[in-house]
Amino acid sequence: MKITSQLDMDVVALEAEDTVTCLLTFEAPMPEAAKARPAETLIVVLDRSGSMAGPELNAAKIALHSLVDALMPQDTFGLVTFDSQARIAVPTRSMADHDLATVHALIEGIEAGSTTDLSAGYLLGLREAKRHRKESGASVMVLSDGYANEGTTDIQTLGQLATKARDRGITTVTIGIGENYDDSLLEQMATRGQGSHRFASTPEDATAVVAQEAGDLLTKSIVNAFVRIRPSDAVGIDGVGTLHDVPRWVEKDSKDRPTVVIPLGDIYAGETRELLVQFLVSSLPALGSVEIAEIIADFVSLPDFEAGEVRWPIAVGVVDSHERDAHTPDPQVRVAALLAEAVTAKREAVEALQRDDAEAAERALRGGAERLETQMAENLELPEGLRRRLDEEHTHIRVLQVRAREQGLEYSRRRIREDVNVNSRGRGDARRRQRTRGTELQ
Repeated sequence: MKITSQLDMDVVALEAEDTVTCLLTFEAPMPEAAKARPAETLIVVLDRSGSMAGPELNAAKIALHSLVDALMPQDTFGLVTFDSQARIAVPTRSMADHDLATVHALIEGIEAGSTTDLSAGYLLGLREAKRHRKESGASVMVLSDGYANEGTTDIQTLGQLATKARDRGITTVTIGIGENYDDSLLEQMATRGQGSHRFASTPEDATAVVAQEAGDLLTKSIVNAFVRIRPSDAVGIDGVGTLHDVPRWVEKDSKDRPTVVIPLGDIYAGETRELLVQFLVSSLPALGSVEIAEIIADFVSLPDFEAGEVRWPIAVGVVDSHERDAHTPDPQVRVAALLAEAVTAKREAVEALQRDDAEAAERALRGGAERLETQMAENLELPEGLRRRLDEEHTHIRVLQVRAREQGLEYSRRRIREDVNVNSRGRGDARRRQRTRGTELQ
């Protein structure tokens, strides 16, 4: 895995508190051949409640037929369905041990039922994933078109289940079908489970979305990636923050030094992941170079399950205030920070739409677009690639602003929430943006 780090400013002012932003970029390699990849475990949890009858369930079946045809013999697959209760529709076993015709017949035989006990389906799916997980972990993919109305429906409780599963190497991916599912719940489960939340606005979209997300889950390149940040006395443990929405905690290292731990989870083949870390540097009394932190990245590379660790120091120069003011922030780090600010505007819009307040949502998006416009006007010397990236984000926010006014609250909220889920965690590389934004920008 290729890891790089860049500071927005590599100097701080003498005897003045300052903030330094560091952009960490992780590029996962693309495997040479899919047949050589490690075995993966994928458990699909499918909503078959009454609301899924008709196009939604038919589309889900088509997606599952395509999925099992794409699996390799070494992969393990199982299918759980739920309505008022959960059941195993396709027993979990390796594809080499499955009879493919039987699997297709079992999928085709699924019929819509009654109410929606999502928690029962999810718990059974997690149990299957735990029993059959591989060395690279396991994944649970939840497909639903409605609101949980039986069993456990509390968002925090189901989010905690996803967190506990992720701690055991089980990723949760959620896909909402149509415009009547509980996007708050599914997004929380995916975020806490370190997977993606996707919005399939029509039944026809579901096939493509399932294929895209399964493709990622089945081509992991890095598993169990962690970033550990050990701040110096010039920063302190309370002076470390992130601009991305990622879990974090503090632990002590072998020398009893406090360290910030950020789990990145799995990184898929060809994926580029970003992490923005901010350091609040205390007032330093002397000129010269000062180390403000050590960063340690540890991970396991596939297909060989080789453990890797990369360590490097983060240092800044202490200069007088005039020299500090003469420095220009690194453009790539600055753009990454601006994109993180844009995500904040979108999150505010989601919260407003959750309250059925379309005007407040439009104001939040308009404010985000105007801030980007201001920054583009003030940074005319940006490299062309970075300017294009800002232009794309500006266009996207303007499109969302119009859609919030014209396409209805439910659709707009789900589309924006999907985008926030990806980009708030630094997973919005070009390929993933195209997945979710391709139709929006046309």
